[in-house]
Amino acid sequence: MKANKLDKIKAAGFEVTDSVDWLELTPEERTIVAMRIALSEELDRVRKEKKLSQFELAKILGTKQPGVSRLISNPSSTTLDALIRALLALGATTRHIASLI
Repeated sequence: MKANKLDKIKAAGFEVTDSVDWLELTPEERTIVAMRIALSEELDRVRKEKKLSQFELAKILGTKQPGVSRLISNPSSTTLDALIRALLALGATTRHIASLI
Protein backbone atom coordinates (compact mmCIF):
# COMPACT_ATOMS: atom_id res chain seq x y z
CA MET A 1 0.00 0.00 0.00
CA LYS A 2 1.27 3.46 -0.86
CA ALA A 3 2.49 5.53 2.09
CA ASN A 4 0.13 8.45 1.44
CA LYS A 5 -2.90 6.16 1.33
CA LEU A 6 -1.75 4.44 4.52
CA ASP A 7 -1.35 7.83 6.23
CA LYS A 8 -4.87 8.87 5.19
CA ILE A 9 -6.35 5.65 6.56
CA LYS A 10 -4.55 6.09 9.88
CA ALA A 11 -5.51 9.78 10.04
CA ALA A 12 -9.15 8.75 9.68
CA GLY A 13 -8.77 6.69 12.86
CA PHE A 14 -8.50 3.26 11.33
CA GLU A 15 -5.91 0.66 12.15
CA VAL A 16 -4.12 -1.10 9.30
CA THR A 17 -3.72 -4.83 9.86
CA ASP A 18 -3.15 -7.95 7.82
CA SER A 19 -4.25 -11.56 7.86
CA VAL A 20 -1.50 -12.47 10.30
CA ASP A 21 -3.04 -10.09 12.83
CA TRP A 22 -6.55 -11.43 12.21
CA LEU A 23 -5.44 -15.01 12.64
CA GLU A 24 -3.46 -14.15 15.78
CA LEU A 25 -0.48 -16.20 14.65
CA THR A 26 2.43 -16.65 16.98
CA PRO A 27 5.87 -15.53 15.77
CA GLU A 28 6.72 -19.19 15.17
CA GLU A 29 3.59 -19.73 13.07
CA ARG A 30 4.34 -16.57 11.08
CA THR A 31 7.80 -17.92 10.33
CA ILE A 32 6.42 -21.25 9.13
CA VAL A 33 3.92 -19.47 6.87
CA ALA A 34 6.72 -17.36 5.41
CA MET A 35 8.82 -20.48 4.83
CA ARG A 36 5.98 -22.25 3.03
CA ILE A 37 5.39 -19.23 0.81
CA ALA A 38 9.10 -18.89 -0.05
CA LEU A 39 9.39 -22.59 -0.93
CA SER A 40 6.18 -22.52 -2.95
CA GLU A 41 7.26 -19.46 -4.94
CA GLU A 42 10.62 -21.07 -5.64
CA LEU A 43 8.96 -24.29 -6.76
CA ASP A 44 6.88 -22.37 -9.27
CA ARG A 45 9.90 -20.35 -10.42
CA VAL A 46 12.00 -23.49 -11.00
CA ARG A 47 9.10 -25.25 -12.72
CA LYS A 48 8.76 -22.36 -15.15
CA GLU A 49 12.52 -22.10 -15.61
CA LYS A 50 12.57 -25.77 -16.61
CA LYS A 51 9.56 -25.13 -18.88
CA LEU A 52 7.48 -27.78 -17.16
CA SER A 53 3.72 -27.69 -17.01
CA GLN A 54 2.02 -28.52 -13.74
CA PHE A 55 0.97 -31.80 -15.33
CA GLU A 56 4.59 -32.65 -16.22
CA LEU A 57 5.76 -31.76 -12.72
CA ALA A 58 3.01 -33.95 -11.29
CA LYS A 59 4.37 -36.90 -13.29
CA ILE A 60 7.86 -36.27 -11.88
CA LEU A 61 6.48 -36.10 -8.35
CA GLY A 62 4.21 -39.11 -8.76
CA THR A 63 1.05 -37.14 -8.08
CA LYS A 64 -1.71 -35.44 -10.04
CA GLN A 65 -1.88 -31.91 -11.44
CA PRO A 66 -4.32 -30.62 -8.80
CA GLY A 67 -1.80 -31.60 -6.13
CA VAL A 68 0.89 -29.54 -7.85
CA SER A 69 -1.52 -26.66 -8.16
CA ARG A 70 -2.12 -26.76 -4.40
CA LEU A 71 1.63 -26.84 -3.72
CA ILE A 72 2.07 -23.68 -5.77
CA SER A 73 -1.09 -21.69 -5.17
CA ASN A 74 -2.01 -22.69 -1.62
CA PRO A 75 1.14 -23.45 0.37
CA SER A 76 -0.81 -23.27 3.64
CA SER A 77 -2.59 -26.48 2.66
CA THR A 78 0.62 -28.48 2.28
CA THR A 79 3.57 -29.48 4.41
CA LEU A 80 7.11 -28.19 4.37
CA ASP A 81 8.16 -31.77 3.61
CA ALA A 82 6.10 -31.87 0.41
CA LEU A 83 7.49 -28.54 -0.80
CA ILE A 84 11.07 -29.56 -0.04
CA ARG A 85 10.58 -32.97 -1.66
CA ALA A 86 9.27 -31.30 -4.83
CA LEU A 87 12.20 -28.89 -4.98
CA LEU A 88 14.67 -31.74 -4.51
CA ALA A 89 12.96 -33.67 -7.32
CA LEU A 90 13.63 -30.67 -9.58
CA GLY A 91 17.31 -30.69 -8.67
CA ALA A 92 17.47 -28.08 -5.93
CA THR A 93 20.33 -28.52 -3.49
CA THR A 94 19.90 -28.60 0.23
CA ARG A 95 22.06 -25.46 0.43
CA HIS A 96 19.72 -23.64 -1.97
CA ILE A 97 16.64 -24.76 -0.06
CA ALA A 98 18.23 -23.63 3.20
CA SER A 99 18.88 -20.20 1.70
CA LEU A 100 15.14 -19.85 1.01
CA ILE A 101 14.15 -20.44 4.60
